[in-house]
Amino acid sequence: MSKTTKAASLIFLIIVICSGQLLAQETTDYLIRWAPSPEPDVVEYIIYRSLDLSPGEAIDSVAVSVTSYLDTDIAKSVKYYYRVIAKNDAGERSGYSNPVSGITIAQDADPQTHNLCRIEDIITIGSGAYEIDWSTVGSTIGFIQYGLSNEALDSISSWDENYAMAHSSTIDDLLMPSTYYVRAISYDGDNNMIVSALDTFSVTNEEPNPPAAPQLSIYPVPYNPGMGRMFLNNLPEGGSVTVYSESGQEVWRHDVGTETSITWDGTNTQGNPVMSGVYYVLVRDSASSVVDRRPVMIVH
Repeated sequence: MSKTTKAASLIFLIIVICSGQLLAQETTDYLIRWAPSPEPDVVEYIIYRSLDLSPGEAIDSVAVSVTSYLDTDIAKSVKYYYRVIAKNDAGERSGYSNPVSGITIAQDADPQTHNLCRIEDIITIGSGAYEIDWSTVGSTIGFIQYGLSNEALDSISSWDENYAMAHSSTIDDLLMPSTYYVRAISYDGDNNMIVSALDTFSVTNEEPNPPAAPQLSIYPVPYNPGMGRMFLNNLPEGGSVTVYSESGQEVWRHDVGTETSITWDGTNTQGNPVMSGVYYVLVRDSASSVVDRRPVMIVH
């Protein structure tokens, strides 16, 4: 085997979904896959990881019959680079494969990091059917991954295979009523992966609002009170906004009056910061009828 022979003509990685409390997880797992070396005397592959485009350090090796590697407990909001080399029975090593990177955005990441790949809007389009609009800072392809609260994200939308910065994916046949977790997984032209932070939405038995009706806008989500205030827009005049805990306890309420936009600083009615978790924003109109109900994740 020539020392300049590449270990793989293609290397890419995918995220491995783990069950459990996804909101609380600060780490994730990556599965790195590569094409096998064509050299007949290769006996093993060596996997390298770094925080930049330098070769980095070897983190493990696998037998020649294996062309994938699971890297566990990967910190979120940090970009990791991976390379693979092949080693033959004489101890000679190939050149490095092409590098590939991966970053999974944490809930409490700064706005610039969130913008790398983020869920922009979740729109009801029918009974148990939703349109997920998501964006990336560069041209990518990808899909939406989703699942029920506190369970593995074991369902995916169809691939959006058009390289673009703005994407729209449809998911349907969702259970009603339920709360779902959702995130976007994107890949650029070099198979570098960016995974958005988790978002949530409620699936109800109610008919979708008419398209012309203004819809509640909440930003930013997920919400970190330490980074500023939450903005709530498109509120009904004379209505009210109430924030409930996941157990149904009222933690904050505001009468809308004539304004259609308000802010919330993440504190309860006693002025104390609320704990991290899933909360529900309930909007009522001037007749006290519920017009919107949104789950919001709060992280500190």
